[in-house]
Amino acid sequence: MKISIIRNRRGAVLIIFAILLIVLIGFVALAVDVGRWYNVRSELSKAVDAAAIAGAKNISNPHLGTDGHLRLAEEIGYQNFSSGYLMTTGTPTFTATALSDHRIQVTGSVNSPGNLASLFGVDLIPTGALGIARKNEVEIMLVLDRSGSMGSPSSKIADLKTAARSFVSYFEDTQDTDKMGLISFATTARVDVNLGNNYVTTMNNLINAMSANGATNAEDALIRSIGTGGFTDQTGVPGDRRVQQFAIFFSDGMPTALRDQFKYNNADYDGVVYGSGSSGRANCRTTDYPYMSVSTGLQRPNSNTTGDFFPGVNPDTTGDGKGTSTTNCRQCTRRDWLGRCIAWAGYLNTKWYLFESSLGAVPGYTAEACSIPESALVPYFCSAARQLALNNAETLKSRFIKIYVIGLGTDQDIDQAYLRSLSSGDSYTYIAPDSGELKAIFNAIAKDIKLRLVQ
Repeated sequence: MKISIIRNRRGAVLIIFAILLIVLIGFVALAVDVGRWYNVRSELSKAVDAAAIAGAKNISNPHLGTDGHLRLAEEIGYQNFSSGYLMTTGTPTFTATALSDHRIQVTGSVNSPGNLASLFGVDLIPTGALGIARKNEVEIMLVLDRSGSMGSPSSKIADLKTAARSFVSYFEDTQDTDKMGLISFATTARVDVNLGNNYVTTMNNLINAMSANGATNAEDALIRSIGTGGFTDQTGVPGDRRVQQFAIFFSDGMPTALRDQFKYNNADYDGVVYGSGSSGRANCRTTDYPYMSVSTGLQRPNSNTTGDFFPGVNPDTTGDGKGTSTTNCRQCTRRDWLGRCIAWAGYLNTKWYLFESSLGAVPGYTAEACSIPESALVPYFCSAARQLALNNAETLKSRFIKIYVIGLGTDQDIDQAYLRSLSSGDSYTYIAPDSGELKAIFNAIAKDIKLRLVQ
């Protein structure tokens, strides 16, 4: 009787083992197939995400035509997950759809084989994924150099116009939400188009009408981008709620003009002073200094006409800015037979408030020194024009504005290291030795901005 019970128990163990073995094989099959399914789903998710980002990035690409960005998104999906990838069965499907708020949705689906799971009647495991990308809103200010050097040769200003118009048109399909403005600068800087929507036609017409003339007032151009008609102030806005802001600064030379407060005959003026030279030697290079002079007239800062001066104000003649009866700047009006001065009279002069700023006075002279010589004034002026532009660029950066800088010319025309210091970094700096390269550069920046806007 005991032997029979023992034998019966052994038979039961074999039966239980057989059942457990089948269950164990099932779990192994499930683990293998589920693991493959997770891998397929992970790669499919990457494919639809890449496709959605590509579609959103090209929402306003004028070269793709109507719904071209959707077709591009689907193509990117197929490129990232081809037929048979990871042992999938059949051809995967990708469908791109345009949603509201400039969003792109891409769905992908594919069948993953249930190799071991087929033992239990599961031959195919349907796998799907969804990706959505959105193009964020943006504010862009084009800051373009229209100084006299852009007119020689004439192809320079023509190529700039072509490149800038191409850049503006790249955002045509999103101009209802994306904002753009235009600042151009020469001796004076002006806001040609206030930052706003629906700008393409207006901006392209004004860009086409630009002409080259005057000096290079980079510092006033940069600071105007955050003044009236410029960027929205986001200093108090949380990071995740800020509109992305970009300044596109273009120049073919070095700063040769600056805007400041001046005092003349006891009256204060807001004016522009600039450097002039002979035979093109007015680019504020050290080798240009002997051939340069500071302008003998104070330009009106909001004038569109070069040479529109405040009558009589001469920034080249420095001093305390007081009237003739009270100024400390005097000249001899009569001398005795030995050449000694016996009569003095005050003369009108101009006080640069810049000399009392953080830049300090001209080395070797006080802030109200009378008639500082050109040999000392020109180097100070050139240095100040560069430093003020750099200071204003840093002000923009402190407000979370990214600055792209495009320099046109050789080392004789531009200072590449200086231009990089104005920009937001090496990846934001472009140098074009020839103006024929400008269109490609402006288009590359437009594409880069689109990429940065997509999330």
